[in-house]
Amino acid sequence: MTHQLITILLLLTCIFFISSTDGYFPQSDLLVTMPFKQGLAADKRGQSIIVFGGESNKEKYTNDLNQLTQTPIGYTWSSLPQKNTPPATSYGRAVISKDGNSMVVLGYNFDTTTWSSQSNPNNVTNTTASPLNRWLHTATSDPNTGRIYIYGGTLNTTFIFADFWLFDPSSMAFTSLTAPDVRRYGHTATLTSNGKLVILGGAIISMDYAQGGLAPMTQLQVFDTTTNQWNMVNTTTATNNVLPTPRAHHTATLVNGTKIIMFGGDNNGPPRQFAAVNSVYVLDTDTWTWSSPAIDGVPASRRGNAVAEMLDDKHLTVTFGASNAHFYNDINALDTQTYSWVRSFTGDDNSYSFGLSTGVIVGVSIACVVLLIIICFLAWRFGRYIRWLITRIHSDIWKPRSGEPLWAETTRMCFQIFLLFIFFIFLAFVVRQAVTSPNVTQTIQTSTAAVDVPDVRFCFDGYPTYPDATDPRNPAVNCQTSVGYSCNQFIQPLDMTVFRPYFADKLGTVSCYLFRTDAYFQLSATSGNNNGSRLIFTLFGDPTITSARIHLSAFPKAMDPNAKIYNINDGTPVLLSFDDVLNWQNAENNDLQTSNVFSVAPFTYSSMGYTLSDHQYLQDVGWNYVGFLPVTNSTPEIETSFRMEAANPNYSQMQPGIGVIAVTPDNYMNNTKREVKMYTLVNALGFVGGIFGLLLALQAWLFGYRPRSPWGVVHRWSVGDMKRSLLRGLQSKFKTTDASGIPLVHPVHKRFSVTDFNNLGNETESQRISRVEERMQVMELLFKAYYVDDEVFRSLDNANKAKLGSLRRRGGPADNATLGDPLLHNTHNDGPPEEKFDLDNSIKGTKPAKSGDYELVDRHDSSSSISSSSSPQHGSTPKSTPL
Repeated sequence: MTHQLITILLLLTCIFFISSTDGYFPQSDLLVTMPFKQGLAADKRGQSIIVFGGESNKEKYTNDLNQLTQTPIGYTWSSLPQKNTPPATSYGRAVISKDGNSMVVLGYNFDTTTWSSQSNPNNVTNTTASPLNRWLHTATSDPNTGRIYIYGGTLNTTFIFADFWLFDPSSMAFTSLTAPDVRRYGHTATLTSNGKLVILGGAIISMDYAQGGLAPMTQLQVFDTTTNQWNMVNTTTATNNVLPTPRAHHTATLVNGTKIIMFGGDNNGPPRQFAAVNSVYVLDTDTWTWSSPAIDGVPASRRGNAVAEMLDDKHLTVTFGASNAHFYNDINALDTQTYSWVRSFTGDDNSYSFGLSTGVIVGVSIACVVLLIIICFLAWRFGRYIRWLITRIHSDIWKPRSGEPLWAETTRMCFQIFLLFIFFIFLAFVVRQAVTSPNVTQTIQTSTAAVDVPDVRFCFDGYPTYPDATDPRNPAVNCQTSVGYSCNQFIQPLDMTVFRPYFADKLGTVSCYLFRTDAYFQLSATSGNNNGSRLIFTLFGDPTITSARIHLSAFPKAMDPNAKIYNINDGTPVLLSFDDVLNWQNAENNDLQTSNVFSVAPFTYSSMGYTLSDHQYLQDVGWNYVGFLPVTNSTPEIETSFRMEAANPNYSQMQPGIGVIAVTPDNYMNNTKREVKMYTLVNALGFVGGIFGLLLALQAWLFGYRPRSPWGVVHRWSVGDMKRSLLRGLQSKFKTTDASGIPLVHPVHKRFSVTDFNNLGNETESQRISRVEERMQVMELLFKAYYVDDEVFRSLDNANKAKLGSLRRRGGPADNATLGDPLLHNTHNDGPPEEKFDLDNSIKGTKPAKSGDYELVDRHDSSSSISSSSSPQHGSTPKSTPL
């Protein structure tokens, strides 16, 4: 356990010196605004990527035009305006013109924000001097001439092209060039600075369609733009590197003029055998050598049909793409100098790679040497105090009793060390158990007459909206309660242009409505003047559509993201943070919601039960390990249950609408879920105290009881003025003479400490009695101050005084009878004033005080006095009693 703790501390210390390098860009706002797409037509323009169209998770073809721009601290996403918007397209190719003002897909101009198109009706039956319509081809621009090389592609994977074209944007003319004798699609074409057009990967098929597969990476087709000749180039691998596996739909980006970075791709297989990769390879076109650099950081997800561009001279930006049916919209940045996936351009990433630089190692070594020198100096400078401390500790531990053999004390010490070891092991276990304690949730329920209602969102999926607002076929929701109270005023349509949820079934048009009540609206369990006990929603839509669905979602009022997204300001605060809302939108864009989400078929009756609760989550703070007054976050939550009946084919003949949904509370309770730790440090104190007591009892049973000192650590280890003040207090309150000595320290008589009894000297009987009385007095004072509670003695004194007073009020003989009562000895107040007992004066032969009262620390209450049995009564002369 100790070794593990030391290791953890060293790792925590090293974190401050560890360089951070990994992860994708954590810009949660872009994850919501950027669409999920693959197969976009994209190209680089300055420090931006212009993307057009593509296949999204919502639509097969799109025609939106957007721009992703790299900034010194991250990325920005913006939509570009369009005029003469072209038809939607997917898996096309885009090329930015030489002057950077135009993008060739169908002819978009950045200055006029206008699309211009060239009619191209070519398909597989046309034979005009222009390429046939296709996709998954390549279009590569020559930065020197602005001309575009177009190679390969396919038409719905049924007709695969092997032609090679040159397009001149200035004249909008196509020129057919000599093509390799192989059909190819899903490949990449990268033009190097020395005029080599390198074709990588993709699917290749023989001209007669007899053979096909993925293109190997050991032989590459290269077109020399200076000689207009195709060459077959053999590649090798660098030392200790591996050859990339064949792939299609990958990316290939030019770096430093002659190197190509290849990322991702897939095996172009059918859905059941589909597999994507996220590996990174570098091809050096000077030596035609493949290398596979060791990549640090969290890599980008496996994907194909992505977009990758070098927007600066250092980072490769990878975005979009898909793996089978899963689409991506994240942004990944690869540092091409260190080959690490980075989370930030400023170097303040939140994750760590375990590597220490040489400077850090040298610094730590120097610090260790300096620390060692400081320790040696302190040991030399304060050696006397260290030796005193060791001696003091030894004296506190090694305490053999008089007459006890050495083996007994040695055995006791060994056993005590063993028990101490057991105790600390248990202490470490209990503390570790408290620190690693799991959280458990306690459910607390209290009865209530009324409960709140949740927000409910109704999304009609596949029901079109008709232009006439009064058309009964338009989607709509009607609300009333079980007592007939109309709650239609709480239903509002949601603007789908602000945010439209995505449903993977893609049944058609999506329109949503939100039921959100005021804070005062509640449902009651009992009948009477209230809002009722359940909500009844009637759904309306086009009854001729049977394949559509209504998607139902429930939210606690304070945790409804729709209120923030659609800017609903009704006075009810929403506790969700900005990041929480963005994460929810991201899940909605991927149709990943699973909690409190249900789908309703038309012409059915459905019932949803709900339970609202206040979940008090423990915050991640150190105080919560204590187990007293925990710090929590209160989060409203909802739990739902759902049941849907079978569709009724005669539903429309029996009642209006396309369905009914009843929403009912599961119980009328105030529900609180409180999260607590199973083990805390407060619980650990009980375990530790019990084990400690058992170990002490075991030691006392084996080796007997050892008296405990009345002084604690503060008294025993005090120094300086604190120590001197303690000694002065003892000296002033417990005065004695050298002749009498200190009880339990000095012998009663010096004859007990010498061996020659002939030199004891003469001592009178009165002197011996006086010394004994003095020692007894000091003994009583010390016992009263440190060992004995004198409450019972003071109570006895008060009882005697009360009895004496009662007898005096009776008069005469009672007083005389009382004088002989030893319990009421020296309790009369009619004698001369009492004097304090002074040990010094007593030794000198002065007359002792008439009262035996004494105090330790200036206690003046009358109940604290103690009557001395040796005090004279009624002023009589004291008599000495021999020992």
